[in-house]
Amino acid sequence: MTTIRDLITEKSLKHRDVEKLGPVIAAQELVELSSLLSSLNAEIADTQFALNQKRSELLVEAKSVARARLLAESTPEWKSWFDRVMQRDALLELIRAIKYYLRAMKDEMTESVY
Repeated sequence: MTTIRDLITEKSLKHRDVEKLGPVIAAQELVELSSLLSSLNAEIADTQFALNQKRSELLVEAKSVARARLLAESTPEWKSWFDRVMQRDALLELIRAIKYYLRAMKDEMTESVY
């Protein structure tokens, strides 16, 4: 099964040479990336919930918020959540780059008319 992380990596590699894609395919890719972002946000919400449950458990044990937070950041739940947050940041940057490319193409076409 392909993970969201794999899809983001694949799309990122594909878009390194965006000139070869052209504006039409780039626009289609933008829609796909936006859909991928939606799925990733749902995963982040799920992992955030699991992390919050773990934090609650650790708070009872640690009896200190600072210690509970420190302990929580060394759990698999935190790593899973943090990995997804970093993936979202990378995906957002990719979306921004494609939008910038499409705007530049539009401006170029507008200027070439005159």
